[in-house]
Amino acid sequence: MRIYFDENFSQSVAFGMREFQQARRSEDVTVVWVPDEFGRGAADEEWIPQIASKHGVVLTMDLNIHRIAAQWELCRRNKIGLFFFKPPKAGWSYWHIIYEVVNRWEEIKNLTAVQKKPFGYMVEQRRKRMRPL
Repeated sequence: MRIYFDENFSQSVAFGMREFQQARRSEDVTVVWVPDEFGRGAADEEWIPQIASKHGVVLTMDLNIHRIAAQWELCRRNKIGLFFFKPPKAGWSYWHIIYEVVNRWEEIKNLTAVQKKPFGYMVEQRRKRMRPL
């Protein structure tokens, strides 16, 4: 299983989760920051099909409404999973982002393992469970 953090997440968050996941090698989960594999500023149309070919899922904080629809359609056509992290109106601090990712990590891995692709989930601070799109 490959879990990708897009460029909207800090490189440090992706590297941190990669390090945490290394202690669980038996789970066979690879964590990747999109710019490491595809370069900074790579177009969604470039990296999403490549992630699909590797059976990956994407975590993003890109909630620009017209981009959500376009990105979701691209992911749907390429049959990948997508997790949208939606911050509260006041935004998330760096530490709160880490808290949300770590708290949701097991659920992300479980959904990735069992959900038929394409799928999408919205991750919101107030909700205990992620809601499907």
